[in-house]
Amino acid sequence: MNNQEQLIGHLQTSLDQVASKKTKEWWEKYLRTVILFRGVGIPEIRERLAEWRLENNIATWNKQEQLSIALKLFESPIAEDKLAGILFLQEYLYDQFDWENLLPKYAQLYLKGHIFDWNTCDWFCVRVLGPTIAKNGQPCAEAITTWHRADNLWQARSSVVAFVPVSADSQYYPLIYKSCHWLIQREERFAKTGVGWILRDLSKYDKDEVLEFVMSHLANFSVESIKNALKYFQEDERKMVVQKLKQT
Repeated sequence: MNNQEQLIGHLQTSLDQVASKKTKEWWEKYLRTVILFRGVGIPEIRERLAEWRLENNIATWNKQEQLSIALKLFESPIAEDKLAGILFLQEYLYDQFDWENLLPKYAQLYLKGHIFDWNTCDWFCVRVLGPTIAKNGQPCAEAITTWHRADNLWQARSSVVAFVPVSADSQYYPLIYKSCHWLIQREERFAKTGVGWILRDLSKYDKDEVLEFVMSHLANFSVESIKNALKYFQEDERKMVVQKLKQT
């Protein structure tokens, strides 16, 4: 066992000390047992992560070493360990590197199967990828958009969900709609719900364009994803579109 593995083992032990069986069972039921949980909430993960970094002087390591152990946390099959990796990146590292160096490493998390459920995927998007886009702007956004053609479902989903934190910024809309165009044509449930989520947030700022996209891709939507996309529309508008979908 190398030093990184030993240190991660110490963090895992610390997380187990504040784990709740009730919380574990609730999350595993909610995610239909697609991923294991310890039963630890985000605030406790954040607190234990900070203590672990302090106790082991991790803040004094060079940034590459810190990045290495943060990414290694994703190798665990347990949700909270991956969330610790996400919080590590969000709070200490994502803005310490050129995005061109980070994105290939992030892509490997999907390709190696370390991100394999919607919960981890979406936390990673909202807490890491979104802030990375916000910090670095259009070139970074364009690179993440290319993930919409990825074979890996979760990497492809991230090409739209990553834009949720910057959904108020219209400069990204052409990129978002481009990714939505490809994702909504996929058969996987979580490709379609990813589109529904980002469209829901875009509709806060431009309902007309969202409705235009929905109507032009209506046959590819599921009822679930279309209801999500139109969440902030009037009830009669939602019913009209859902009825048309059922008739296609």
